[in-house]
Amino acid sequence: MKTSVKPDFHIPSEIYIRQDIINDIASISSKYGTRAVLITTTENLEIYHATVEFISDQFRKEGIGCIIYDELPACPTTEDIDTAVSFTKKTNANLIIGFGGIEAINSAKAVAILCNNYLFCNDLFSQQELGASPLTLLTIPASPLFGFEIAPLFFLDEIHGMTKKVFYNYGLFPAATIVDPVLSISISEEKAIKSSISTLAISTESVISTKNNNIINTYALKSIDLIFRNLPSAYREPQSINPRIFLSTASVMAGMAFSVSYLSVTLSLALALASRSKITIESAMSVILPHIMEFNLTTAPGKYVQMSKVMGEEVRDITVIEAAIKAVEAIRKIEADTDVPQRLANYDVPKSQFKDIASLAMGYPFIKNTPRPLNENEIETILIAAY
Repeated sequence: MKTSVKPDFHIPSEIYIRQDIINDIASISSKYGTRAVLITTTENLEIYHATVEFISDQFRKEGIGCIIYDELPACPTTEDIDTAVSFTKKTNANLIIGFGGIEAINSAKAVAILCNNYLFCNDLFSQQELGASPLTLLTIPASPLFGFEIAPLFFLDEIHGMTKKVFYNYGLFPAATIVDPVLSISISEEKAIKSSISTLAISTESVISTKNNNIINTYALKSIDLIFRNLPSAYREPQSINPRIFLSTASVMAGMAFSVSYLSVTLSLALALASRSKITIESAMSVILPHIMEFNLTTAPGKYVQMSKVMGEEVRDITVIEAAIKAVEAIRKIEADTDVPQRLANYDVPKSQFKDIASLAMGYPFIKNTPRPLNENEIETILIAAY
């Protein structure tokens, strides 16, 4: 009997996070399938060509058939996904592997679910129920992906309106996520820093979500703690592996919390901004985060005090509100200390689009669990303040 009652916490994925775990990729993957299609983008292949070849070689030695699908552009659209699905169906694959950045992982999730369902990618966003479960999915993030390496959702550019659309389904939890922090050394320092700030956005909003519970709280707060302890070190020593291990762990923990808390006004605004300008998701989240924290501060001051503590702020002998404000100040300080731009004016974002961006942001599902209700005017005000 089907029920609409969802568990307070459910993460069915196996999680591997350790240095050089990529060396065991074939052994891990052999548990899940014998014919794999590895999904990546042209941009990721350019950076990680040697790693992709290594994975393919390891699969061959293990007796696993592996085909590399590397024809996706840097920002795939729903039409690009349909092409990838058509190709993948012809291979009779029983395992989909997403390798690379956020676009590659999102694409792999879409391919996994469409291979077993007779739909075009664009049709997914209007579907409530699916006829079949996805193909078995493994994710191998090349860097921390602010939770999307494990969260059961993805976003893609819809081909008709060129707007980023979101699909969420519990069946999209990967069978395993395999995180080798060594890979993240290859991405730019700027992207690495902004990805971790995006993880902060996911974690801080998970703490204040109306769907928050003790389990979510534990993972989200620990994620915040790991970032504040290790992001400055990663900034000062970009080739050091130890901070990268903890930042990768923080990202996965954020995804575990986000999978249930399902709140991120920051992500909603970032998706809307990226749909109407050239700003990246990570850059938009970095700019918007302090403003969203300010907006929600008075509705959950006790939660903000918890965050202040794990951020290393001294909160004794001051009021609850003063202690809560310290969390916002700590976010601004860590962004300043790591040279993250804190204004939309630093990017090519047209102010004339703010009304449209606010309207688009309101349509994303991540807004509904906020402790303080939002409307379009308030979102537009936040955008103006962030400019």
